[in-house]
Amino acid sequence: MDLGLKGKLALVTGGTAGLGLAIAESLVKEDCRVVVAGRDERKIATAVEKLRSLSPHAKVDGQRMDVSDEKSLRDGLAACLADNAIDILVNNVGGPAAGDPLDIPLESWDKGYQSLLRSVIISSQVVIPRMKEKQWGRILTITSTSARELIPKLPVSSTFRAGLTAYTKELAKQTGRWGILVNNLLPGPTRTDRLTELSHKSPKFYAAMESQSALGRVSEPDEIGRIGAFLVSGANTVITGTDVLADGGYTSAL
Repeated sequence: MDLGLKGKLALVTGGTAGLGLAIAESLVKEDCRVVVAGRDERKIATAVEKLRSLSPHAKVDGQRMDVSDEKSLRDGLAACLADNAIDILVNNVGGPAAGDPLDIPLESWDKGYQSLLRSVIISSQVVIPRMKEKQWGRILTITSTSARELIPKLPVSSTFRAGLTAYTKELAKQTGRWGILVNNLLPGPTRTDRLTELSHKSPKFYAAMESQSALGRVSEPDEIGRIGAFLVSGANTVITGTDVLADGGYTSAL
């Protein structure tokens, strides 16, 4: 299947590792132009080198950007938009503070709001006008199954990612007639470096996650990457305004 991504420009925040990098890899393999954004210059350079090695025709650049800092976010977006419209925006950010709802300090709630929800609102407001001019665009936000089903000790994640579900639905209603599709991707347990480390530290907990999955295993990053690439592609013409579960049947919620 031709995903219609050749020549499109995609910005992937949090694109230097984990699921952000996995989605970037899938996009590069489809001849999509990719900019990976992150906070660490060395990690950006490493990710760019890895992505360029995937294809002799790969067009990959890096951009320093901290989505939790509004100035850094806006400056990074402006740099990416200086010469070209961003056709595809993939919002990806690390997990927020963990703990019980009454024990997590307000500063951590504020940080969770800034990075998980407010950054997506800002980025959408910045990139959508150019997408509207072209009458084509895709926005995909990587959230979590916590938006659909509570996960113990992760109230910040559940609160703001559930908020993203509502925001995405509202945004899709406004942008669909402009050819802009907006979705959230909700991965379950996936074998990123973080989860691999957890498997060594707490093998029983890791085994319990595997057993809860309908597949009897956790997902691989490239599996999530391929789903993400489809959702932001030209092959997807009708999926918008929704949460797409990619959890191997891990979530029990209806």
